[in-house]
Amino acid sequence: MLHLTFNVCAISGLAFSGLAVLLLLANLLSGNQFVDVILPAAVVSLVIGGAFSVRARLLSAKGHRPAKR
Repeated sequence: MLHLTFNVCAISGLAFSGLAVLLLLANLLSGNQFVDVILPAAVVSLVIGGAFSVRARLLSAKGHRPAKR
């Protein structure tokens, strides 16, 4: 398995969660025309973003977070 750092996990979690928000916004702007495709994609994106966020939190708790300046 690939060794992921705190920064990679935190940024990936934020990116996937942001993607989910953008997908839901696109669903709103399209008038729910593509709800059968967009909604499952947003849910999957939120799950992946949540998993990365949990991993970043665990790395932070173990002391693998970047040093404060």
